[in-house]
Amino acid sequence: LSFANQSSSLLLSCCPFFCLLSALAMSPSTVIVGLNGALQKRFILGEGSSLVPGDVHRATDIQFGVGGKGQDVSISLSCLNYPNVNIAQFVGSGYEGDLVLDLLKNRLGESAATSLTTRTKSPMRTCTTIVAKDMATELVEPSGTVTETEKDKFFDILESSVKDATALCIMGSTPPGLPEDMYANICKTIASPNTLCLVDSVTGLQHILSVLSNKQGLLKINASELCKLVAVKKSSSEAGGIKLQELEKAVKKFFEKYKNAKEALTGLALTDGEHPSHLVSIDKEGYEIIQIDTPVLDSAATLYPVGAGDSVAAGTLACWKTTHYKDNSLGHDFTKEISKRIEKNTHGSELTRALEASFALGLACGSASCLCEENSVLQ
Repeated sequence: LSFANQSSSLLLSCCPFFCLLSALAMSPSTVIVGLNGALQKRFILGEGSSLVPGDVHRATDIQFGVGGKGQDVSISLSCLNYPNVNIAQFVGSGYEGDLVLDLLKNRLGESAATSLTTRTKSPMRTCTTIVAKDMATELVEPSGTVTETEKDKFFDILESSVKDATALCIMGSTPPGLPEDMYANICKTIASPNTLCLVDSVTGLQHILSVLSNKQGLLKINASELCKLVAVKKSSSEAGGIKLQELEKAVKKFFEKYKNAKEALTGLALTDGEHPSHLVSIDKEGYEIIQIDTPVLDSAATLYPVGAGDSVAAGTLACWKTTHYKDNSLGHDFTKEISKRIEKNTHGSELTRALEASFALGLACGSASCLCEENSVLQ
């Protein structure tokens, strides 16, 4: 993995605290919340084949894996050998649910995959990716409904198993049957004022922001999501890159809409597909927007972008937590590269420098995951 390149002159100064990193330090517990998981089915078309609506398509291979944003984050963290991660999730019934749980056990280990899991009576949904030479097309099934009893069991497990998680990652939408403030209630249940909280969801966002304080949150969404959230019209399609003027307008309107965001969040990490990403760093003086290039991939290679955004979240969270706790959870090689990145920079506060390095590592992870067929797996 190579770090995303800084495209502007906003470079960060050296960060002396990395000299104090201990190779023996243990990372405290990290909880990934993935309430809307799925069985991921990949329908692989023949080499050179394109997807043509209305035509008959025959697969050369069928593959099964784990789907769902929280599940994808957990898998990417396992690829980074990041320790002490547990996934809080609902897993549906039937063969599909059993297979998802088995796949997660193989990836994460028995305890990480099952200790915070609640099984539901509703079947596990299947999401299908049709992989052609030039694109991947997603077919997403609806989720089953979670009952009140299943929701209560979920919280019983959290309360008995997790005490003040040091990092929390909230991912994606919620299945039917859950209240709008579900994620906020999870935060209140297992997070302390010192818990780092990465949010990759707009579900119940106002409720989430209301329970976060002391800039403990980082909102990671894509630029198109941000524009929709604050009703700013983009001049290009969702896949097209956002113009800087549009981004600045959307960020301004975000802070106008969510009055408590500057207190709850330390920044916004805004992805934009293959186009440059932007970090909005928040401090007591206001905020600044820093542009970061996305690593370039070989255009001739077959790419598998499903789950790439979740790999971005995983890498960002892992690095953010490593810099915050000054530990060595990412291992010596990653810690060394993080230190190099920060030492090259001459701008911003210590927090801004750490956030920029964290988001850059996340973008590198997202690009690397596009080279592997399985969702959010990276080498």
